[in-house]
Amino acid sequence: MARFTEAQQAQLDALRLSYRAELPAKLGLIGGVVDSLDAGGGEKAHLEELCDLIHKLAGSAAIYGFGAISRAAGDIETWALQALDGGLSDHGRRQLSALMRALREAFSASEIR
Repeated sequence: MARFTEAQQAQLDALRLSYRAELPAKLGLIGGVVDSLDAGGGEKAHLEELCDLIHKLAGSAAIYGFGAISRAAGDIETWALQALDGGLSDHGRRQLSALMRALREAFSASEIR
């Protein structure tokens, strides 16, 4: 494992802190798309938007060391891709609700170490 100088570690910590501060806005955007899916209409467009947003979150959260958030976002991405292929059922909506809860819980449990 690479060792960082004290200055590098401080920079990394600052970046992680800044990223974490941006997470509520990212989760808000994702939540808005999920709300739009729940409201109905434009299903394919909303699923595509969800795929885009959640894919970015899964990748960036991993880069910044927020593994639980990345995994929860990855689960939502998998769900969204399947929904794009097979449509959105009532059961699928319940699954998405549970996946979103898991994402919010991962965020709540995240902290800078």
